[in-house]
Formats: sequence, C-alpha cells, structure tokens
Amino acid sequence: MPLFPGFPHPRRYNTLRLLGYGYKSVLKLCALTMVTDLRRTLFADLKLAKSVLASLLSDQTLALMRVRAFSLMPDHLHLLAGVRQPEFNLPTLLGRFESFTTQLYWKRSREIVESQQVCVPPTSVARSDPQEARLLLGPLMEWRATLRPEMVELKNWPSLKPDQFLRKRLWQKKFFDHIIRNDTDLQENLDYIAMNPVKAGYVTRPQFYPYTGFLY
Repeated sequence: MPLFPGFPHPRRYNTLRLLGYGYKSVLKLCALTMVTDLRRTLFADLKLAKSVLASLLSDQTLALMRVRAFSLMPDHLHLLAGVRQPEFNLPTLLGRFESFTTQLYWKRSREIVESQQVCVPPTSVARSDPQEARLLLGPLMEWRATLRPEMVELKNWPSLKPDQFLRKRLWQKKFFDHIIRNDTDLQENLDYIAMNPVKAGYVTRPQFYPYTGFLY
C-alpha cells in the first residue's frame, strides 16, 4: 500500500498567494521551489547535494524553520516549510539558507575547478543478497530508512561538467511559492514532492531516491 494516497497521479495547482499573508504564521506551511541559476544541474554532484541537505537539516536551520518535506533535484529544490517563531518570516530564513549554501557552493566549485572532477552517482551498484534486500525493503517503503546516494543506481542522471561550476551564483533570485490551504492541498503537495524523482526517471519508486525526506 503506498504511503501517500493518490499515487501515481499526484496533482498540484498553481494558485495565487493568500491575500495579506505575511509568511510569519507558525500554523501555515508553504510549498516552495528554489531553482539553480540558469537551471544548471549543480546538485548532480553528490558532494554538493549532501552539503546543501546537511545545511537544510542542521539543528540551526530546524530550530527556526519547520521543514515538513523536501526533495533535492539536480537543478532545483522542492520544500514544504514554515516558520517556528512568528518573529521570523519565511523569506528571511530562506535568504539565510541561500546565503550559506552559496558559500558551500563556492567551496565545492574551487575543489572541482582545481581537480576537474565531479562526484556523480555510480553507473552500477552491487546487489544485496535476497535476505538483506528483504530486510531493507520494509523500512524503505515506510520511509524509516534512506539509501545513500553511493548505494543506488540513479537512471537518466544528467551529465555534469566542471565548467558548470565557474559561475558565481548558485540560486535564481526568485523562488516559486504556494501557501497550503487545507489537508487536501497538503496531501497533493506531499505527493508531488515524493513523485518528482520518479517522474524525472531517476528511480522507479519514490522511496529509493536518496534526496527526498519527510519530517513530522
């Protein structure tokens, strides 16, 4: 039985922002999409992807930002989030996240330019024995375990060249956002986030994608 009702046909609507909404409500969640500068597939580099998600899931970030779900794709980040304290607004917290992750990007860019090497997923992975695979499958399907990116074969992963890291900017200036209205809206956005890597052809099941997560 799938975790999210509605698989495999998630829907999401691009609706207007709520009138007068100030992004400070601790009760509201917002679905956000942050896109890389020029849509470069920078997060196809495993080391950069890991460091960006480590920043998102750090104690410092989670103390201020309520992260409900996320999925980091090669050229964008889907995020379902809100604020934990009304004295902060979500755009301010996202600005801090953008600033810090841009510094991580600069550091990784220097390493790549100097070495002329990027870190991409393996093209083939050693299979687990059947007993070990059965033990792992249950926790994976219930989202109680996550595969490491080095241990999963991601199909159709975009090619990545070192010269893509020569530009200074990591993120586009604006992000796309949608205020969650009700439980149905919430479920549709959770489905959308979970199914995004499947629709892109990277994995056959959303639970196999190493850069998707759900927090409660």
